[in-house]
Amino acid sequence: QSGVCLRMVQHNDPPDHAAAPQGPPQPTEVPPASSAPQTHFHPFRHQRDRNLITQAADYLARSGFYWGPLDVDEAHARLASLPVGTFLIRDSTQTDIFFTLSYRAEDGPTSVRVLLKNGTFSLDGSKHSFPCIFSLLDFYITSPKKSLKRPYRGDAPQTLQDLSRRAVVRTYGRDSIDRLPVSSGLKDFVNSYPFSI
Repeated sequence: QSGVCLRMVQHNDPPDHAAAPQGPPQPTEVPPASSAPQTHFHPFRHQRDRNLITQAADYLARSGFYWGPLDVDEAHARLASLPVGTFLIRDSTQTDIFFTLSYRAEDGPTSVRVLLKNGTFSLDGSKHSFPCIFSLLDFYITSPKKSLKRPYRGDAPQTLQDLSRRAVVRTYGRDSIDRLPVSSGLKDFVNSYPFSI
């Protein structure tokens, strides 16, 4: 776990001025602040897992349907009035799980943990595993049961750039992005979220 844990000491008794040393006040040492964000996750055991989670988090941050530290009650409240199959990804509150999938099922909102094991992602209780969290989502979107149908990105309108990027990937495929006759800057923009979800 990154970051420095600092213990705060409270002094409830009033200061004793008679016992205080005379002279100018001495500077107080302040522990250096850590620039790394606090996290409830355990350290990674393998570089491979760190790379997978780092890449997944980077892509999710651009997806529009990743809601970060949203708790289960609020996630279910957001999904309750939405069509069946609407889903979002949020942080898990468990120390050994990174992400949770929340979606609107036939009988109401439900959540399931996204597991990372042996370099692959899977839903808790499922035998299917995938090298990428977006492959996992695509499987459940395109499967005959269609448990997932559309991501929930909130009420704000989506930008034309994001809509266009997903349309390009949907039309040409992820593997064709680098061969498109467009500028390198545009290719970089598409490659920063190379999914049609």
